[in-house]
Amino acid sequence: MTDLGIIGAGHIGAAVARVATAAGYTVTLGSRRGPDGLRALAGELGATPGIPEDAAREGELVLVAVPFSAIADLPRDALAGKTLIDATNYVPWRDGAIDALEKDRTATSAYVQGLYPDSRVVKAFNHIVWSDIPKDARPAGAADRRGIAIAGDRLESTTAVEVLVDRLGFDPVNIGPLHQSWRIQIGSPGWITNYSADEFAAKISEAESWHSHPINY
Repeated sequence: MTDLGIIGAGHIGAAVARVATAAGYTVTLGSRRGPDGLRALAGELGATPGIPEDAAREGELVLVAVPFSAIADLPRDALAGKTLIDATNYVPWRDGAIDALEKDRTATSAYVQGLYPDSRVVKAFNHIVWSDIPKDARPAGAADRRGIAIAGDRLESTTAVEVLVDRLGFDPVNIGPLHQSWRIQIGSPGWITNYSADEFAAKISEAESWHSHPINY
């Protein structure tokens, strides 16, 4: 099974680590707090504690769950050639305004891909409340299984993330290339929703009209 690195030990990072270790993944949890600062949390989750470079180096897939203000500070060299799962959300009042992202001129994950051209960015896990990740995980075929959206430009990476999402207990919903990931950004119809895969696919199609009149923060 593919090893998973997670950069960021906040709510989303810890929640994904919890379900991933339960699903049998080997997880390296990396944070600026370092191994000593993460030891208790990582022990509870069944993960290996480390720094961001450790998570990037050890994971074949690397989920990034940090404040967007820290998105440019990831270990670039260690992430080269890796699939970078972008679970971040751009929040201008928290992160500081970025001109390219204002008025949704550029999707946030497309912006991240530009920062890390040697990595393969896939958007996922940004549009779910962290506490719902362990609560809503269901086995394949469950009638109440929840959909999780995925956007990416490279088939090999999006397929790998689809497999991860499925094994973690959710139905993957491929919404297209990275420039389509605005459909699950904050304020869009696809953000913070709890639908089956089919319901979710229908819901995010409503984003076409939303994008014509985007929310300004």
